[in-house]
Amino acid sequence: MIHNKKKYSLGFCHIVQQVCLLFLMLAWTSVQAEENLESRALVIATEKVAISSEIAARIQTISFLKSESFQKGDKLIVFNCDLYEAQRDVMAANFESAQLTVKNNKQLLTMKSIGNLEVELSKVAVEKARAELSITELNLERCTIHAPFDGRIIDIYVDEHASIQQQQPLMDIVGNAILEAMIVVPSHWLQWLELDHQVKIIIDETGGQVEATIKAIGATVDAASQTIELRAVFNQRYDDLLPGMSGTVLF
Repeated sequence: MIHNKKKYSLGFCHIVQQVCLLFLMLAWTSVQAEENLESRALVIATEKVAISSEIAARIQTISFLKSESFQKGDKLIVFNCDLYEAQRDVMAANFESAQLTVKNNKQLLTMKSIGNLEVELSKVAVEKARAELSITELNLERCTIHAPFDGRIIDIYVDEHASIQQQQPLMDIVGNAILEAMIVVPSHWLQWLELDHQVKIIIDETGGQVEATIKAIGATVDAASQTIELRAVFNQRYDDLLPGMSGTVLF
């Protein structure tokens, strides 16, 4: 009887040891899984603009070639605006003439040669001429397209000396501001994932490793794939990092 009890006790202890070992293995596997959490990332630009023409004109100069860098305020494209300059001169003359008409009508009114209606109509003509002059001056300002930020040329769709139409696409540009990474992860990661979580990204194109910080978590979960989108900001500027590159994210 005592022998059986010892045998039972030894068997129970063996089972306990096996269970403990199993728990340790599961815990180790869990830790390993957490350490090897991976996803994919796409590098995107926070400043990307499609440049189009606000006027119909002939291109005089394109200052930069594809892939070249520029500074904020640089002239990207200059149009030949001889026609708009001539229109501005005509409108300026019309505005001056309308002002003189008002001045003359006020004098005639004091002599009772005309009535108040003529004076008021001449004032309206001044405002109309002022507005037309403003339009021509605005068109002249649009004869030069300046860079809105520091950046690079992505694509150019027109050539110098080509005649273009209003709203016609001219070029695409991208800014040099800090880039972002768009990351898609399983939605159940929200159980532990928080803002300011640090990640490392191995860039496919260069093989280099960069660091980033999760700054935004998507507001909705994709019902079909059960994934959610994250946005990460790179912790510093990496000169060899370009929009459109992709990589593996290590969490």
